Amino acid sequence: PDLDEPNIELDPTDLPAGADSGLLLHDLFEHVELQTLRDAATAEAWHADPEIAQLVADKARERGIAEVYLPHAARVVHATLTQPLALVDGSTLPPLVDATAFARELEFTYPIPGGATAQPKGLVKGFIDVLCAYGDDLWVLDYKSDLLLGPDFATAAKARAKEHYSIQARLYALAADKLRGGRRFAGLLFAFVRYGVVVPMPVDDSHLAQWSTWLANLRTEIPR
Repeated sequence: PDLDEPNIELDPTDLPAGADSGLLLHDLFEHVELQTLRDAATAEAWHADPEIAQLVADKARERGIAEVYLPHAARVVHATLTQPLALVDGSTLPPLVDATAFARELEFTYPIPGGATAQPKGLVKGFIDVLCAYGDDLWVLDYKSDLLLGPDFATAAKARAKEHYSIQARLYALAADKLRGGRRFAGLLFAFVRYGVVVPMPVDDSHLAQWSTWLANLRTEIPR
């Protein structure tokens, strides 16, 4: 989450604002076994499993998150992975646990094109939270634990994605295009996990061409 998150009063047992809460959720999204989620009818039943409870507690301890917030963390993780993805355009995608393919924490590195010169100007490096496929469509999904002003969380999520994550979308799209294999790269999904809303950013070949040119034309050195 960014430092300029809105000042929102949370329920006493909701995960507090701040990077540590976001890191805890990312840890859990990365490490939970998907089958345990499929087998649990509710978030409470899932969190009651001793192995899951231990995983959540261990990751929370590493991030300095108090025990009182752990049921909320478990509910967020369970809902994000088991519920249909509610896109802000009114459509849905199947739950992540039902994706045709599901890969987590994919590291990428690719060169910044040299533009008019033949030599690359540097490297773009990062990690993709999830690369998931539904049939032949491949999506990049990025978990966001940002706080949003209600009551219209869909509108707030769209505005925040546009204002804060447009550059990330371009860089991750160019990375995913290199990883897609034979699948069609459909775009990006920014999942605002506290609220169960997902902002889709469809991507086609014209976007990728424009963004590749944009990247090649970026200044990579500070002028003297």
